[in-house]
Amino acid sequence: MDINRRSFLKGALATGAAAAAAVALPACSPAESSDSSASSSSAASGEASSKHTWEVAPEPISDIAETQDYDIVIVGAGLAGINAAEAAARNGAKTVVIERNTSFSVRGVDVGHIGSNFHKQNGFDLDPRVAARFLHQASHQTTNYDLIYVWASRSGEVFDYIEELGSKNGVSMVPALSGTAKYGNWSTLSNQWRVYPDAVSFVRGGEKYDSRDDGQPVNVTLGELVYNSAVDNGAEFVFEARAEQLVGDAASGITGVIATTKDGKHVQYNAAKGVILATGDIGGNQEMVDAFCPISNRSDSNCYAPAGFNNGDGLTMGMWAGAAMSKSEAAPMIHQFTLDTLECNLTSFIMSWLAVNANGERYGAEMPFEPMLTNARMNTPGNVAWSIFDSDYEKYIMQQQPERFDRFTDGLDAVMEKWLGNGKLIKADTLEDLAKQLDIPADTFKATVERYNSMADAGEDIDFDVPAQWLAPVKTAPFYATKNVCSTLTIPFGLHVNADSQVLTAEDEPIAGLFAIGNVQGDFFGKDYPVHCPGVSHGRCVTFGQLVGEACAKGTTIGELDFA
Repeated sequence: MDINRRSFLKGALATGAAAAAAVALPACSPAESSDSSASSSSAASGEASSKHTWEVAPEPISDIAETQDYDIVIVGAGLAGINAAEAAARNGAKTVVIERNTSFSVRGVDVGHIGSNFHKQNGFDLDPRVAARFLHQASHQTTNYDLIYVWASRSGEVFDYIEELGSKNGVSMVPALSGTAKYGNWSTLSNQWRVYPDAVSFVRGGEKYDSRDDGQPVNVTLGELVYNSAVDNGAEFVFEARAEQLVGDAASGITGVIATTKDGKHVQYNAAKGVILATGDIGGNQEMVDAFCPISNRSDSNCYAPAGFNNGDGLTMGMWAGAAMSKSEAAPMIHQFTLDTLECNLTSFIMSWLAVNANGERYGAEMPFEPMLTNARMNTPGNVAWSIFDSDYEKYIMQQQPERFDRFTDGLDAVMEKWLGNGKLIKADTLEDLAKQLDIPADTFKATVERYNSMADAGEDIDFDVPAQWLAPVKTAPFYATKNVCSTLTIPFGLHVNADSQVLTAEDEPIAGLFAIGNVQGDFFGKDYPVHCPGVSHGRCVTFGQLVGEACAKGTTIGELDFA
């Protein structure tokens, strides 16, 4: 669960090998307003009008101004791409990374893995088969168990290396810092709600919860560490260049990438050992969102950062070359916040309160467990809902989040006063008045509260099975309400791959020389982004980036690789 409140959505770029500089955070835009471009190349208008962009390959680019030769060409300088570059260059491969942005981009706070020395020393030693099973079953078994098991069983050795690299550069691995990191008895709950403490953060010191002292998200430190090591080992980065087409096809194999550089020239980057696609998710391509993940159009905002760089280019280029798309469905990462709600720890992002829809009815389990709460909200009448709590809210913060009570109550009074002033927090002395302010039926609402309270008093939620610890009866005036909101962060959906992250055809045959990692790697998540193992999205970026980068450099596969 790469959930890290305000800093999750701050972009971070690096210029040069020394340090990363901040990027201004774009305002969250409505999901339906996302950039829908997929490539600067286009198919003939007649054919394209009846097919999706990715179904119609453009004419091959022929005006090549320059050709450059490398062992490994990586497309995308996010967390997955820079890890692949670091591993490839460290193992002697001549490596180049092509990136549309002005530098690398990393966001977030938590990074998930299983089986490291750090975890074992801190008393967490989970069987990787258990972690893989949870993730596989979360997709209704539509994903590739073997692919997931690679992350679960091999991420430990990768993170041992990252921890060692950090120790040489003043960076420490610590338990996850995000406000929504799950501790305490989450790992002992029933399978439906179980969350393991597998996520970590990388710090230099001076962090304030989930932000660095310079205001940047904590994961920028990890990005700097890996990026600098990649550059020190000889990896080259070509920024402000957009990959347009792959060289070769499924039959002949992929031997390079054609990109448009910032001066408008077409440069062909040949790859003797492999092309690694690390181009990110599809959330910025409205055509793909409509086709593969329409539910995300019902979220309140599309908050990918940096905006405009998740257009599904890798998926499109791969399919033009004969690759198949993921066999599992898109897995939207939709979390219960918007940027303007992150300052308050009384929202459904942190707390489990009674949730009611526009009819005044309870509509699902209120556990702060994505995607359960957001899915339910997006299917309510009118797509609107509220969290309801009473004046004993501090009692329930302690009951639900005892390990983080001090953190979640720090400055809370001031935030509540601010929210009462701007209308984000609704307050009433009676349930009838609260219903009136929310414009919901008072009688139905009062009956809903009464039923919920009776189940909370009994310690058993017979309707939606929220555990007793997370039930918070609404009894003591004044009463409060906040709107339940949600944002699309990313939409993982990519190319069909095997357990070695080799891109496959529709007939499940590997395409020589082509790999996909990060959010363009299909078959890992399906239907939803589960949080049984928090930070797994960032964790698979690091793990597969390192494993694929080193395997390509050594001319082998992940399955045969003795990671060093």
